[in-house]
Amino acid sequence: MKRISIGIFFLSIILLFSIIFVSCDNVNTSTPIEDSNNSTTVSETLDVPHATAFTVSNVFASDMVLQRNEYIRVWGYADDSQNGKKVSGEFMGMFAEAMIENGEWVITFETCLDASAELGNTLKIYANGVSYEFENILVGDVYMVMGQSNCAYSVAAHHEYVTDTNKGGKDTLNYDAPIRIHYNSQDQVLGYPKWGTTEVCKEIRSGSTWQRADSYDDIKNFTAIGYFFAHNYLKLTENKVPIGLIEIDGNGRPLGAFMCNEVADEKGTDKFDETKGYYVTTGVNGDAGRYLYNNYMYPFERYAIAGVIWYQGESDMDAANVKVYAENFSALMTYMRSTHNLVNKDFPVYYIEFPTIYKSPAGFVGLWQYMDVGVIRAAMGEIQRILPNSHQVVSTDLWSDDTHPNNLHPNCKYEQSERLSLLAAIVNGESEKKMTEAKGPVLVSIELMEGNKKAILTYENVGDGLKTTDGGNTVNGFSIYRKNGVINPNDNVTATITAKNQITVESTKVIKGIAYNAKTTNVYGVDINLCNSFDIPAGATVMLSPEN
Repeated sequence: MKRISIGIFFLSIILLFSIIFVSCDNVNTSTPIEDSNNSTTVSETLDVPHATAFTVSNVFASDMVLQRNEYIRVWGYADDSQNGKKVSGEFMGMFAEAMIENGEWVITFETCLDASAELGNTLKIYANGVSYEFENILVGDVYMVMGQSNCAYSVAAHHEYVTDTNKGGKDTLNYDAPIRIHYNSQDQVLGYPKWGTTEVCKEIRSGSTWQRADSYDDIKNFTAIGYFFAHNYLKLTENKVPIGLIEIDGNGRPLGAFMCNEVADEKGTDKFDETKGYYVTTGVNGDAGRYLYNNYMYPFERYAIAGVIWYQGESDMDAANVKVYAENFSALMTYMRSTHNLVNKDFPVYYIEFPTIYKSPAGFVGLWQYMDVGVIRAAMGEIQRILPNSHQVVSTDLWSDDTHPNNLHPNCKYEQSERLSLLAAIVNGESEKKMTEAKGPVLVSIELMEGNKKAILTYENVGDGLKTTDGGNTVNGFSIYRKNGVINPNDNVTATITAKNQITVESTKVIKGIAYNAKTTNVYGVDINLCNSFDIPAGATVMLSPEN
């Protein structure tokens, strides 16, 4: 009997230690959710112990929007001592785990969720004794809104001039709309990597986070083009698709400042300055290169998005940058498409066309804002031909105030956002309207003949046919590339609509290519007048002939 009692005693001790060990690995953790239906993915648990210390990237926060119809990745960091251990996550019926490797972990929820504006959804990331919970998560469309000062132009700046209820007046804003905003921009704080180097910020260091757009104080300093886009998009979709906006501005900065390391190296958009100790790019304010990507865009590199809204290019108006802008921008967007999404890799890119910029009227006294951006405006029109699923948001008909001193920053962001939101709704299948109702004629080919002094231009997206604002067949606003590859916007050529989707351009000089709306001060309806059958103007553009 004593032998049996001793055996039972030792067996009890073993069982007790086993229970303690199992319990310790599950302190403050949840039981993995049941697979309640076939629409969600419950991953198998990893056969390794939970981590005892880790962090979640500060990209994630309560009140954020996660991307619909896309695999959702959540990531973070840990000490190397946690390598080989796991982190678990749960969200809206999904469960997944990830192992920590080299001090980092990434959980991937492999279910594509529909849009949800319901509050109360909680994202939980946990391990042994450590748990992070992010509350009131919405599922919808996330857009990165980036650019120069016209992108940074705020809602409050808009309301300094506009009270019209039809143009985004304060009284028309809906603070119950499911809009969430994140401003991560040029706040220089201690600890940032040096601007212009290849070092990247894995975490947001500006102190910014996700917040609700529930009051005017919440939105007044946010990008007007971004906020009004969300405002109008939600009106079109009856508030069914929440919108998350990530604003990243580089006031006065050229494209080279937005480049990531890989594309900057590939395209040669900057050069390392031994004296300064960092990469220097070209253009207006073209000092440090790469830093807007490395310091501000990089933390979001794996965050799933619906698309990019881009309002930049003013600082790339010099001839050298004009020639390579479309190619370099397309390379940057192609790179971003390779990092952000796992399902919808070719997300749409929307870039805003610069409206007419007027010179100061005779006798004006005071500061008048003006830059000669006509040629870069036209060069950017090439983007939608070389970057798939990219769209020019035509603006040439949306600004006509030649008395506004700040013409460089035209106060037509609301009108631009209306066109942008309709265009995005059509692209996303959320509107029954046709593309020709949101986007003008797009040049697709050029054919030279008669000693290269005549060109046949072919367009798509013309609706029932190309037309002019005055109803005639003569098209204003064309100029040509000369033999030296230079566009002179003052070169007047003869352009005539000769078919439903074709224009014939003739010149006394040899044509290497054409440009449309390349003169900064061109006024729609007078200096330029081409549109489709829905009266949507043709965007500024350039095109070289194939042999050039």
